[in-house]
This record gives sequence, C-alpha cells and structure tokens, in this order.
Amino acid sequence: MNQLTQKSGSGDMVVQELAYPQLSKGMVLVKNHSSIISSGTEGSTVKAARKNLFGKAKERPQQVKQVLESIKNNGKLISL
Repeated sequence: MNQLTQKSGSGDMVVQELAYPQLSKGMVLVKNHSSIISSGTEGSTVKAARKNLFGKAKERPQQVKQVLESIKNNGKLISL
C-alpha cells in the first residue's frame, strides 16, 4: 500500500510503501482506484510545513493567542 508523507521540517514529500493494516471484526478495507488532490489546500499545507516555527506562528495568530491564553489561565500548554 502506498502512502504520501511529508516531512514537517523541510516539507519534502515522499511516497512510502506500507503494510496493509490489520483488520478487526466489523472493519473493512477499501481500495481506491484514484484520488484527487486539492491544489489549494495541499499547496498551502506544503508551504506551511516548509516554514520555521516563527513563520508558522505568524501565519496562525489565532492559535498563538489560544496558546498564550491557556498558559495565562492554566499555567501550562493544552493540546490544540
């Protein structure tokens, strides 16, 4: 089974060969014959992955605000 992966630091994309998942009772495995990639959504994801931490924070000010408010209110980070 092939999977497209992206390295978070560099944004490099690689197709990896993976083992098929083990199925449990009540699960099904669906084989895709084709897939469509949204160039806008996927392109912005690739672009964001190539930015350093400051660049990512600058691009997502609302999430930075949530983290700072959480630290102020709780004294620790929460999972976003």
